[in-house]
Amino acid sequence: VDFDNIYLGLRQLDEDAAEQFAANPAHWLAWLEEGMPGMPEEQVQASAQRDILIRKCYLNPRDFQRYRPFFTRSAFSVVDCPSLTSQGKNSADIYMVMDILDTLNHATHFDEFIILSGDSDFMPVLLRLRAYDRRTAILSAGPASAAFIAAADLVISEDVFIEYALGMGGEEGRKPANGTIPPITATPELLDAMAEKLYAEASANGELLATDLPKLYRQFPEFRRDSNWLGFYSLRALTTHLVRRHPNLRITEGDPWRVMVELPRKSAKSKRQPAERAASLTSEDRMRKRILDLVRKLVARSQEPILMGRAAQEVIDQIGKQVIESHWAGAGTFKNLLQSEDSLGFEIATSPSPGFLYDPQRHALPREEETGKTKDEMPPKLAEFAKRISQITGAPFLTPRQYALIFTALAEDLKEHRYHLTSTSKAVRDRLIEQGEAVSRTNINNVLKGIAYAKHRFTKRDTPQSLARVYRSYILSRCENAEMELSREEKRMLKEWIEGGLRELQQKKKSEKSEKKNGKKSEKSTALVKAETK
Repeated sequence: VDFDNIYLGLRQLDEDAAEQFAANPAHWLAWLEEGMPGMPEEQVQASAQRDILIRKCYLNPRDFQRYRPFFTRSAFSVVDCPSLTSQGKNSADIYMVMDILDTLNHATHFDEFIILSGDSDFMPVLLRLRAYDRRTAILSAGPASAAFIAAADLVISEDVFIEYALGMGGEEGRKPANGTIPPITATPELLDAMAEKLYAEASANGELLATDLPKLYRQFPEFRRDSNWLGFYSLRALTTHLVRRHPNLRITEGDPWRVMVELPRKSAKSKRQPAERAASLTSEDRMRKRILDLVRKLVARSQEPILMGRAAQEVIDQIGKQVIESHWAGAGTFKNLLQSEDSLGFEIATSPSPGFLYDPQRHALPREEETGKTKDEMPPKLAEFAKRISQITGAPFLTPRQYALIFTALAEDLKEHRYHLTSTSKAVRDRLIEQGEAVSRTNINNVLKGIAYAKHRFTKRDTPQSLARVYRSYILSRCENAEMELSREEKRMLKEWIEGGLRELQQKKKSEKSEKKNGKKSEKSTALVKAETK
Protein backbone atom coordinates (compact mmCIF):
# COMPACT_ATOMS: atom_id res chain seq x y z
CA VAL A 1 0.00 0.00 0.00
CA ASP A 2 1.47 3.33 -1.13
CA PHE A 3 -0.46 5.14 1.61
CA ASP A 4 0.31 8.74 0.62
CA ASN A 5 -0.66 8.12 -3.01
CA ILE A 6 -3.97 6.38 -2.28
CA TYR A 7 -5.03 8.57 0.65
CA LEU A 8 -4.39 11.84 -1.17
CA GLY A 9 -5.99 10.50 -4.36
CA LEU A 10 -9.14 9.41 -2.53
CA ARG A 11 -9.30 12.70 -0.63
CA GLN A 12 -9.46 14.49 -3.97
CA LEU A 13 -12.52 12.41 -4.89
CA ASP A 14 -14.27 12.06 -1.53
CA GLU A 15 -12.84 13.17 1.84
CA ASP A 16 -15.00 10.74 3.82
CA ALA A 17 -13.81 7.86 1.64
CA ALA A 18 -10.17 8.78 2.30
CA GLU A 19 -10.78 8.72 6.07
CA GLN A 20 -12.57 5.37 5.86
CA PHE A 21 -9.66 3.91 3.89
CA ALA A 22 -7.08 5.17 6.41
CA ALA A 23 -8.94 4.40 9.64
CA ASN A 24 -10.52 1.05 8.77
CA PRO A 25 -8.13 -1.06 6.65
CA ALA A 26 -9.65 -4.28 8.03
CA HIS A 27 -12.88 -3.51 6.12
CA TRP A 28 -11.36 -3.20 2.65
CA LEU A 29 -8.84 -5.96 3.38
CA ALA A 30 -11.73 -8.37 4.01
CA TRP A 31 -13.28 -7.24 0.71
CA LEU A 32 -10.07 -8.15 -1.13
CA GLU A 33 -9.93 -11.58 0.51
CA GLU A 34 -13.61 -12.31 -0.21
CA GLY A 35 -13.02 -11.98 -3.97
CA MET A 36 -13.91 -8.32 -4.47
CA PRO A 37 -17.73 -8.57 -4.69
CA GLY A 38 -19.16 -5.77 -6.81
CA MET A 39 -16.45 -5.86 -9.45
CA PRO A 40 -17.64 -5.75 -13.11
CA GLU A 41 -18.87 -9.11 -14.45
CA GLU A 42 -16.01 -9.50 -16.93
CA GLN A 43 -13.52 -9.34 -14.02
CA VAL A 44 -15.43 -11.45 -11.48
CA GLN A 45 -13.74 -14.71 -12.48
CA ALA A 46 -10.35 -13.06 -12.23
CA SER A 47 -11.02 -11.85 -8.69
CA ALA A 48 -11.42 -15.18 -6.87
CA GLN A 49 -11.14 -15.52 -3.10
CA ARG A 50 -7.59 -15.16 -1.83
CA ASP A 51 -5.41 -15.41 1.28
CA ILE A 52 -3.21 -12.34 1.72
CA LEU A 53 0.03 -13.60 3.28
CA ILE A 54 2.25 -10.50 3.23
CA ARG A 55 0.83 -7.05 4.03
CA LYS A 56 2.98 -3.94 3.80
CA CYS A 57 2.11 -0.28 4.11
CA TYR A 58 4.51 2.53 3.16
CA LEU A 59 3.69 5.95 4.65
CA ASN A 60 5.19 9.31 5.50
CA PRO A 61 5.45 9.36 9.33
CA ARG A 62 5.50 13.16 9.53
CA ASP A 63 2.12 13.69 7.85
CA PHE A 64 0.28 10.41 8.48
CA GLN A 65 1.65 9.04 11.77
CA ARG A 66 -1.86 9.07 13.29
CA TYR A 67 -2.98 6.31 10.88
CA ARG A 68 -0.13 3.91 11.70
CA PRO A 69 -1.98 2.12 14.59
CA PHE A 70 -4.93 1.22 12.33
CA PHE A 71 -2.66 -0.61 9.88
CA THR A 72 -0.62 -2.22 12.67
CA ARG A 73 -3.82 -3.66 14.16
CA SER A 74 -4.67 -5.16 10.74
CA ALA A 75 -1.31 -7.05 10.69
CA PHE A 76 0.45 -4.71 8.25
CA SER A 77 4.19 -4.18 8.40
CA VAL A 78 4.40 -0.38 8.31
CA VAL A 79 7.49 1.02 6.59
CA ASP A 80 8.34 4.66 7.34
CA CYS A 81 9.12 6.67 4.21
CA PRO A 82 9.90 10.27 5.26
CA SER A 83 10.04 13.12 2.77
CA LEU A 84 13.39 13.47 1.02
CA THR A 85 12.75 16.74 -0.83
CA SER A 86 11.10 20.07 -0.12
CA GLN A 87 8.28 19.05 -2.49
CA GLY A 88 7.38 16.14 -0.19
CA LYS A 89 8.75 13.35 -2.43
CA ASN A 90 9.48 10.24 -0.35
CA SER A 91 11.15 6.91 -1.02
CA ALA A 92 8.02 4.72 -0.89
CA ASP A 93 8.22 3.66 -4.54
CA ILE A 94 11.89 2.58 -4.20
CA TYR A 95 11.16 0.55 -1.06
CA MET A 96 8.13 -1.07 -2.71
CA VAL A 97 10.07 -2.07 -5.84
CA MET A 98 12.89 -3.60 -3.78
CA ASP A 99 10.47 -5.54 -1.55
CA ILE A 100 8.49 -6.84 -4.54
CA LEU A 101 11.63 -8.09 -6.28
CA ASP A 102 12.87 -9.69 -3.03
CA THR A 103 9.51 -11.46 -2.66
CA LEU A 104 9.97 -13.09 -6.06
CA ASN A 105 12.81 -15.11 -4.51
CA HIS A 106 10.85 -15.96 -1.35
CA ALA A 107 10.56 -19.61 -0.29
CA THR A 108 6.77 -19.28 -0.65
CA HIS A 109 5.43 -19.01 -4.18
CA PHE A 110 3.06 -16.03 -4.25
CA ASP A 111 0.41 -16.26 -6.98
CA GLU A 112 -0.63 -12.61 -6.94
CA PHE A 113 0.67 -9.16 -6.05
CA ILE A 114 -1.87 -6.44 -5.18
CA ILE A 115 -0.41 -2.94 -5.51
CA LEU A 116 -2.42 -0.03 -4.15
CA SER A 117 -0.82 2.88 -5.98
CA GLY A 118 -1.47 4.97 -9.06
CA ASP A 119 2.20 5.76 -9.60
CA SER A 120 2.98 4.87 -13.22
CA ASP A 121 6.63 4.34 -12.24
CA PHE A 122 5.53 0.85 -11.16
CA MET A 123 4.83 -0.22 -14.75
CA PRO A 124 8.26 -1.94 -15.21
CA VAL A 125 7.60 -3.88 -11.99
CA LEU A 126 4.22 -5.06 -13.31
CA LEU A 127 5.89 -6.23 -16.51
CA ARG A 128 8.56 -8.07 -14.51
CA LEU A 129 5.88 -9.81 -12.41
CA ARG A 130 4.06 -10.83 -15.58
CA ALA A 131 7.30 -12.31 -16.95
CA TYR A 132 7.51 -14.40 -13.78
CA ASP A 133 3.91 -15.60 -14.36
CA ARG A 134 2.49 -13.77 -11.33
CA ARG A 135 -0.94 -12.17 -11.39
CA THR A 136 -1.17 -8.47 -10.57
CA ALA A 137 -4.01 -6.25 -9.34
CA ILE A 138 -3.80 -2.49 -8.95
CA LEU A 139 -5.90 0.28 -7.38
CA SER A 140 -5.23 3.72 -8.80
CA ALA A 141 -6.81 6.64 -6.94
CA GLY A 142 -6.18 9.15 -9.69
CA PRO A 143 -5.85 9.41 -13.47
CA ALA A 144 -3.45 6.54 -14.25
CA SER A 145 -1.76 6.15 -17.62
CA ALA A 146 -3.21 3.70 -20.15
CA ALA A 147 0.11 1.79 -20.25
CA PHE A 148 0.08 1.31 -16.45
CA ILE A 149 -3.48 -0.04 -16.58
CA ALA A 150 -2.68 -2.34 -19.52
CA ALA A 151 0.26 -3.85 -17.63
CA ALA A 152 -1.98 -5.16 -14.81
CA ASP A 153 -4.20 -8.26 -14.88
CA LEU A 154 -6.90 -6.68 -12.71
CA VAL A 155 -7.71 -2.98 -12.27
CA ILE A 156 -9.84 -1.85 -9.33
CA SER A 157 -11.58 1.43 -10.15
CA GLU A 158 -11.90 4.09 -7.45
CA ASP A 159 -15.71 4.15 -7.59
CA VAL A 160 -15.95 0.37 -7.11
CA PHE A 161 -13.43 0.54 -4.25
CA ILE A 162 -15.31 3.38 -2.52
CA GLU A 163 -18.73 1.78 -2.93
CA TYR A 164 -17.95 -1.86 -2.16
CA ALA A 165 -14.55 -2.08 -0.42
CA LEU A 166 -15.16 0.93 1.83
CA GLY A 167 -18.91 0.29 2.07
CA MET A 168 -19.90 3.84 1.19
CA GLY A 169 -22.49 3.15 -1.50
CA GLY A 170 -25.61 3.66 0.62
CA GLU A 171 -28.17 6.42 0.26
CA GLU A 172 -28.37 7.05 4.01
CA GLY A 173 -28.04 10.62 5.07
CA ARG A 174 -29.10 12.18 1.78
CA LYS A 175 -31.51 14.62 3.35
CA PRO A 176 -32.48 18.05 2.01
CA ALA A 177 -29.96 20.82 2.66
CA ASN A 178 -32.04 22.38 5.45
CA GLY A 179 -32.00 19.05 7.32
CA THR A 180 -35.79 18.72 7.49
CA ILE A 181 -37.58 15.76 5.95
CA PRO A 182 -40.63 16.96 3.99
CA PRO A 183 -43.93 15.18 4.62
CA ILE A 184 -45.21 12.52 2.23
CA THR A 185 -48.16 14.04 0.38
CA ALA A 186 -49.64 10.78 -0.95
CA THR A 187 -52.37 8.86 0.85
CA PRO A 188 -51.91 5.14 1.63
CA GLU A 189 -54.76 4.38 -0.78
CA LEU A 190 -53.00 6.21 -3.62
CA LEU A 191 -49.69 4.46 -2.91
CA ASP A 192 -51.43 1.06 -2.87
CA ALA A 193 -53.11 1.84 -6.19
CA MET A 194 -49.78 2.91 -7.70
CA ALA A 195 -48.08 -0.24 -6.40
CA GLU A 196 -50.79 -2.39 -8.00
CA LYS A 197 -50.46 -0.49 -11.27
CA LEU A 198 -46.68 -0.92 -11.14
CA TYR A 199 -47.09 -4.67 -10.66
CA ALA A 200 -49.66 -4.90 -13.46
CA GLU A 201 -47.30 -3.17 -15.91
CA ALA A 202 -44.19 -5.07 -14.81
CA SER A 203 -45.97 -8.42 -14.93
CA ALA A 204 -46.53 -8.07 -18.66
CA ASN A 205 -42.88 -8.65 -19.53
CA GLY A 206 -41.43 -9.56 -16.15
CA GLU A 207 -39.66 -6.22 -15.73
CA LEU A 208 -40.06 -2.48 -16.18
CA LEU A 209 -37.14 -0.14 -16.93
CA ALA A 210 -36.69 2.91 -14.71
CA THR A 211 -36.98 5.16 -17.78
CA ASP A 212 -40.57 3.90 -18.29
CA LEU A 213 -41.72 4.68 -14.73
CA PRO A 214 -42.42 8.45 -14.94
CA LYS A 215 -44.87 7.87 -17.81
CA LEU A 216 -46.61 5.19 -15.73
CA TYR A 217 -46.89 7.42 -12.64
CA ARG A 218 -48.26 10.33 -14.68
CA GLN A 219 -51.43 8.30 -15.23
CA PHE A 220 -52.39 9.33 -11.67
CA PRO A 221 -53.79 12.91 -11.42
CA GLU A 222 -52.38 13.32 -7.88
CA PHE A 223 -48.90 12.62 -9.20
CA ARG A 224 -49.28 15.10 -12.06
CA ARG A 225 -50.31 17.85 -9.62
CA ASP A 226 -47.32 17.22 -7.31
CA SER A 227 -43.86 18.55 -8.20
CA ASN A 228 -41.91 16.62 -5.54
CA TRP A 229 -42.61 12.97 -6.40
CA LEU A 230 -45.45 12.82 -3.83
CA GLY A 231 -43.08 13.91 -1.05
CA PHE A 232 -40.41 11.29 -1.81
CA TYR A 233 -38.39 13.83 -3.83
CA SER A 234 -36.97 11.33 -6.34
CA LEU A 235 -38.08 8.62 -8.74
CA ARG A 236 -35.92 6.02 -6.97
CA ALA A 237 -37.25 6.82 -3.48
CA LEU A 238 -40.88 6.70 -4.64
CA THR A 239 -40.37 3.45 -6.54
CA THR A 240 -38.52 1.84 -3.62
CA HIS A 241 -41.49 2.63 -1.38
CA LEU A 242 -44.00 1.24 -3.89
CA VAL A 243 -41.96 -1.96 -4.29
CA ARG A 244 -42.02 -2.44 -0.51
CA ARG A 245 -45.81 -2.22 -0.59
CA HIS A 246 -46.09 -5.15 -3.02
CA PRO A 247 -44.75 -8.61 -2.10
CA ASN A 248 -44.11 -9.64 -5.72
CA LEU A 249 -41.88 -6.76 -6.78
CA ARG A 250 -38.17 -6.03 -6.37
CA ILE A 251 -35.62 -3.55 -7.74
CA THR A 252 -32.62 -4.84 -9.69
CA GLU A 253 -29.54 -2.68 -10.18
CA GLY A 254 -28.29 -1.93 -13.67
CA ASP A 255 -28.02 0.87 -16.22
CA PRO A 256 -30.78 1.73 -15.95
CA TRP A 257 -32.11 -0.04 -12.85
CA ARG A 258 -35.45 -1.81 -13.23
CA VAL A 259 -38.46 -3.17 -11.35
CA MET A 260 -38.70 -6.96 -11.60
CA VAL A 261 -41.56 -9.34 -10.82
CA GLU A 262 -40.81 -11.95 -8.15
CA LEU A 263 -42.29 -15.15 -9.54
CA PRO A 264 -44.51 -17.04 -7.07
CA ARG A 265 -43.35 -20.50 -6.08
CA LYS A 266 -46.08 -22.10 -8.12
CA SER A 267 -44.91 -20.58 -11.38
CA ALA A 268 -43.77 -21.20 -14.91
CA LYS A 269 -45.78 -24.32 -15.63
CA SER A 270 -44.21 -26.67 -18.10
CA LYS A 271 -45.66 -26.88 -21.59
CA ARG A 272 -48.54 -29.30 -21.88
CA GLN A 273 -50.10 -31.03 -24.81
CA PRO A 274 -53.76 -30.32 -25.68
CA ALA A 275 -54.84 -33.82 -24.57
CA GLU A 276 -53.35 -33.29 -21.11
CA ARG A 277 -55.07 -29.92 -20.78
CA ALA A 278 -58.46 -31.38 -21.64
CA ALA A 279 -58.20 -34.08 -18.94
CA SER A 280 -58.73 -31.83 -15.95
CA LEU A 281 -59.35 -28.10 -15.91
CA THR A 282 -58.55 -26.20 -12.71
CA SER A 283 -59.49 -22.56 -12.03
CA GLU A 284 -56.00 -21.57 -13.19
CA ASP A 285 -56.47 -23.56 -16.40
CA ARG A 286 -59.77 -21.82 -17.07
CA MET A 287 -58.19 -18.43 -16.44
CA ARG A 288 -55.29 -19.36 -18.73
CA LYS A 289 -57.75 -20.35 -21.49
CA ARG A 290 -59.70 -17.08 -21.13
CA ILE A 291 -56.51 -15.03 -21.38
CA LEU A 292 -55.16 -16.92 -24.40
CA ASP A 293 -58.49 -16.80 -26.24
CA LEU A 294 -58.68 -13.03 -25.70
CA VAL A 295 -55.09 -12.45 -26.84
CA ARG A 296 -55.66 -14.53 -29.99
CA LYS A 297 -58.67 -12.32 -30.83
CA LEU A 298 -56.63 -9.15 -30.21
CA VAL A 299 -53.85 -10.28 -32.55
CA ALA A 300 -56.36 -11.45 -35.19
CA ARG A 301 -58.20 -8.10 -35.17
CA SER A 302 -55.09 -5.93 -35.19
CA GLN A 303 -53.72 -4.52 -38.44
CA GLU A 304 -50.18 -4.26 -36.97
CA PRO A 305 -48.02 -5.93 -34.30
CA ILE A 306 -49.32 -5.34 -30.77
CA LEU A 307 -47.06 -4.11 -27.99
CA MET A 308 -46.82 -6.85 -25.36
CA GLY A 309 -47.52 -4.35 -22.57
CA ARG A 310 -50.61 -3.04 -24.35
CA ALA A 311 -51.95 -6.57 -24.87
CA ALA A 312 -51.41 -7.35 -21.17
CA GLN A 313 -53.27 -4.18 -20.14
CA GLU A 314 -56.14 -5.05 -22.50
CA VAL A 315 -56.42 -8.48 -20.84
CA ILE A 316 -56.54 -6.90 -17.37
CA ASP A 317 -59.14 -4.33 -18.49
CA GLN A 318 -61.45 -6.92 -20.06
CA ILE A 319 -61.13 -9.86 -17.64
CA GLY A 320 -60.58 -7.92 -14.43
CA LYS A 321 -58.26 -7.83 -11.43
CA GLN A 322 -58.48 -11.62 -10.98
CA VAL A 323 -55.78 -11.81 -13.68
CA ILE A 324 -53.32 -10.11 -11.34
CA GLU A 325 -54.63 -11.91 -8.26
CA SER A 326 -54.02 -15.27 -9.97
CA HIS A 327 -50.49 -14.16 -10.97
CA TRP A 328 -51.37 -14.61 -14.63
CA ALA A 329 -52.94 -18.03 -14.06
CA GLY A 330 -49.94 -19.18 -12.03
CA ALA A 331 -47.40 -18.32 -14.72
CA GLY A 332 -46.07 -15.28 -12.85
CA THR A 333 -46.00 -12.95 -15.86
CA PHE A 334 -47.92 -12.43 -19.08
CA LYS A 335 -44.78 -13.28 -21.06
CA ASN A 336 -44.27 -16.57 -19.17
CA LEU A 337 -47.89 -17.54 -19.75
CA LEU A 338 -47.58 -17.07 -23.51
CA GLN A 339 -44.25 -18.89 -23.71
CA SER A 340 -45.64 -21.90 -21.82
CA GLU A 341 -48.08 -22.68 -24.64
CA ASP A 342 -47.23 -24.74 -27.72
CA SER A 343 -49.86 -23.58 -30.21
CA LEU A 344 -50.55 -19.89 -29.76
CA GLY A 345 -51.57 -19.11 -33.33
CA PHE A 346 -49.27 -16.08 -33.32
CA GLU A 347 -45.61 -15.26 -32.62
CA ILE A 348 -43.86 -13.55 -29.69
CA ALA A 349 -40.98 -11.16 -30.41
CA THR A 350 -38.96 -9.99 -27.41
CA SER A 351 -36.76 -7.91 -29.74
CA PRO A 352 -37.01 -5.12 -30.70
CA SER A 353 -37.78 -3.86 -27.21
CA PRO A 354 -40.31 -3.63 -25.57
CA GLY A 355 -41.68 -6.80 -27.23
CA PHE A 356 -44.49 -7.52 -29.67
CA LEU A 357 -47.18 -10.08 -30.47
CA TYR A 358 -47.74 -10.55 -34.20
CA ASP A 359 -49.04 -12.80 -36.97
CA PRO A 360 -46.11 -13.42 -39.36
CA GLN A 361 -48.59 -13.94 -42.23
CA ARG A 362 -50.04 -10.42 -41.89
CA HIS A 363 -47.69 -8.30 -39.78
CA ALA A 364 -44.17 -6.94 -40.34
CA LEU A 365 -42.13 -6.33 -37.19
CA PRO A 366 -40.91 -2.73 -36.73
CA ARG A 367 -37.17 -2.18 -36.98
CA GLU A 368 -35.10 -1.45 -33.87
CA GLU A 369 -34.58 2.21 -34.75
CA GLU A 370 -38.34 2.71 -35.21
CA THR A 371 -39.09 1.55 -31.65
CA GLY A 372 -36.25 3.28 -29.86
CA LYS A 373 -36.08 6.91 -28.85
CA THR A 374 -34.67 9.29 -31.39
CA LYS A 375 -31.00 9.53 -30.49
CA ASP A 376 -29.36 12.92 -30.55
CA GLU A 377 -26.87 12.73 -33.35
CA MET A 378 -23.76 14.86 -33.52
CA PRO A 379 -22.56 16.28 -36.83
CA PRO A 380 -20.22 13.70 -38.41
CA LYS A 381 -17.14 15.91 -38.01
CA LEU A 382 -17.86 16.58 -34.33
CA ALA A 383 -18.67 12.90 -33.69
CA GLU A 384 -15.39 11.79 -35.26
CA PHE A 385 -13.44 14.34 -33.18
CA ALA A 386 -15.27 13.37 -29.96
CA LYS A 387 -14.58 9.69 -30.54
CA ARG A 388 -10.86 10.38 -31.00
CA ILE A 389 -10.70 12.48 -27.81
CA SER A 390 -12.63 9.77 -25.95
CA GLN A 391 -10.13 7.11 -27.00
CA ILE A 392 -7.13 9.24 -25.94
CA THR A 393 -8.44 10.69 -22.66
CA GLY A 394 -11.08 8.19 -21.51
CA ALA A 395 -13.81 10.85 -21.58
CA PRO A 396 -17.23 9.20 -22.08
CA PHE A 397 -18.40 9.26 -25.70
CA LEU A 398 -21.71 11.02 -24.99
CA THR A 399 -23.76 13.55 -26.96
CA PRO A 400 -23.63 17.27 -26.06
CA ARG A 401 -27.20 16.98 -24.75
CA GLN A 402 -26.24 14.11 -22.42
CA TYR A 403 -23.31 16.10 -21.06
CA ALA A 404 -25.65 19.07 -20.52
CA LEU A 405 -28.12 16.90 -18.61
CA ILE A 406 -25.32 15.49 -16.43
CA PHE A 407 -23.96 18.95 -15.50
CA THR A 408 -27.48 20.27 -14.85
CA ALA A 409 -28.47 17.30 -12.68
CA LEU A 410 -25.17 17.50 -10.78
CA ALA A 411 -25.62 21.22 -10.03
CA GLU A 412 -29.20 20.59 -8.84
CA ASP A 413 -28.11 17.74 -6.57
CA LEU A 414 -25.25 19.75 -5.05
CA LYS A 415 -27.74 22.45 -4.03
CA GLU A 416 -29.62 19.86 -1.97
CA HIS A 417 -26.96 17.39 -0.78
CA ARG A 418 -23.32 17.25 0.17
CA TYR A 419 -21.07 15.69 -2.46
CA HIS A 420 -20.09 12.00 -2.12
CA LEU A 421 -18.86 10.21 -5.23
CA THR A 422 -21.08 7.11 -5.00
CA SER A 423 -24.30 8.66 -3.70
CA THR A 424 -23.98 11.71 -5.96
CA SER A 425 -23.41 9.60 -9.07
CA LYS A 426 -26.49 7.51 -8.23
CA ALA A 427 -28.55 10.65 -7.69
CA VAL A 428 -27.40 12.16 -11.00
CA ARG A 429 -28.18 8.91 -12.83
CA ASP A 430 -31.68 8.84 -11.32
CA ARG A 431 -32.33 12.50 -12.15
CA LEU A 432 -31.48 11.71 -15.77
CA ILE A 433 -33.79 8.69 -15.73
CA GLU A 434 -36.58 10.95 -14.47
CA GLN A 435 -36.12 12.92 -17.70
CA GLY A 436 -36.16 9.76 -19.82
CA GLU A 437 -32.39 9.70 -20.44
CA ALA A 438 -30.42 6.58 -19.45
CA VAL A 439 -26.69 7.26 -18.92
CA SER A 440 -24.60 4.59 -17.19
CA ARG A 441 -23.14 5.24 -13.75
CA THR A 442 -19.72 4.37 -15.15
CA ASN A 443 -19.92 7.35 -17.51
CA ILE A 444 -21.29 9.63 -14.79
CA ASN A 445 -18.52 8.53 -12.41
CA ASN A 446 -15.94 9.34 -15.09
CA VAL A 447 -17.30 12.88 -15.39
CA LEU A 448 -17.39 13.41 -11.60
CA LYS A 449 -13.87 12.06 -11.18
CA GLY A 450 -12.59 14.26 -14.00
CA ILE A 451 -13.98 17.37 -12.29
CA ALA A 452 -12.44 16.25 -8.98
CA TYR A 453 -9.06 15.53 -10.59
CA ALA A 454 -9.06 19.14 -11.82
CA LYS A 455 -8.83 20.01 -8.09
CA HIS A 456 -12.39 21.37 -8.03
CA ARG A 457 -14.22 21.35 -4.68
CA PHE A 458 -17.92 20.67 -5.15
CA THR A 459 -20.22 23.21 -3.46
CA LYS A 460 -23.85 24.28 -3.64
CA ARG A 461 -22.71 27.36 -5.60
CA ASP A 462 -21.70 25.25 -8.61
CA THR A 463 -23.63 25.90 -11.82
CA PRO A 464 -23.95 23.63 -14.88
CA GLN A 465 -21.80 26.11 -16.83
CA SER A 466 -19.00 26.24 -14.23
CA LEU A 467 -18.91 22.44 -13.92
CA ALA A 468 -18.76 22.06 -17.71
CA ARG A 469 -15.85 24.53 -17.92
CA VAL A 470 -13.89 22.65 -15.24
CA TYR A 471 -14.48 19.32 -16.99
CA ARG A 472 -13.44 20.76 -20.35
CA SER A 473 -10.19 22.07 -18.84
CA TYR A 474 -9.56 18.60 -17.38
CA ILE A 475 -10.01 16.95 -20.81
CA LEU A 476 -7.69 19.57 -22.28
CA SER A 477 -5.01 18.75 -19.70
CA ARG A 478 -5.40 15.02 -20.45
CA CYS A 479 -4.80 15.76 -24.13
CA GLU A 480 -1.66 17.71 -23.24
CA ASN A 481 -0.40 14.88 -21.01
CA ALA A 482 -0.88 12.50 -23.94
CA GLU A 483 1.16 14.93 -26.10
CA MET A 484 -1.88 15.59 -28.26
CA GLU A 485 -1.81 19.25 -29.24
CA LEU A 486 -5.19 20.65 -30.24
CA SER A 487 -5.51 23.35 -32.86
CA ARG A 488 -7.71 26.40 -32.29
CA GLU A 489 -10.48 24.75 -34.33
CA GLU A 490 -10.21 21.53 -32.32
CA LYS A 491 -10.41 23.48 -29.05
CA ARG A 492 -13.58 25.12 -30.36
CA MET A 493 -14.98 21.67 -31.19
CA LEU A 494 -14.07 20.42 -27.70
CA LYS A 495 -16.03 23.32 -26.20
CA GLU A 496 -18.96 22.57 -28.51
CA TRP A 497 -18.92 18.90 -27.48
CA ILE A 498 -18.72 19.44 -23.72
CA GLU A 499 -20.58 22.76 -23.30
CA GLY A 500 -22.67 23.19 -26.45
CA GLY A 501 -25.58 21.12 -25.14
CA LEU A 502 -26.09 23.53 -22.22
CA ARG A 503 -26.77 26.39 -24.60
CA GLU A 504 -29.36 24.35 -26.49
CA LEU A 505 -30.91 23.16 -23.22
CA GLN A 506 -31.27 26.76 -22.00
CA GLN A 507 -32.86 27.84 -25.28
CA LYS A 508 -35.32 24.95 -25.06
CA LYS A 509 -36.28 25.86 -21.48
CA LYS A 510 -36.79 29.51 -22.46
CA SER A 511 -38.97 28.44 -25.38
CA GLU A 512 -41.07 26.16 -23.15
CA LYS A 513 -41.40 28.92 -20.55
CA SER A 514 -42.51 31.38 -23.22
CA GLU A 515 -45.07 28.92 -24.63
CA LYS A 516 -46.43 28.31 -21.13
CA LYS A 517 -46.71 32.05 -20.52
CA ASN A 518 -48.47 32.61 -23.85
CA GLY A 519 -50.82 29.73 -23.05
CA LYS A 520 -51.84 31.39 -19.79
CA LYS A 521 -52.42 34.70 -21.58
CA SER A 522 -54.61 32.90 -24.12
CA GLU A 523 -56.64 31.31 -21.31
CA LYS A 524 -57.15 34.72 -19.67
CA SER A 525 -58.25 36.37 -22.94
CA THR A 526 -60.66 33.50 -23.64
CA ALA A 527 -62.15 33.88 -20.17
CA LEU A 528 -62.51 37.64 -20.74
CA VAL A 529 -64.31 37.13 -24.06
CA LYS A 530 -66.68 34.65 -22.41
CA ALA A 531 -67.39 37.11 -19.60
CA GLU A 532 -68.10 39.96 -22.05
CA THR A 533 -70.34 37.70 -24.14
CA LYS A 534 -72.24 36.69 -21.02
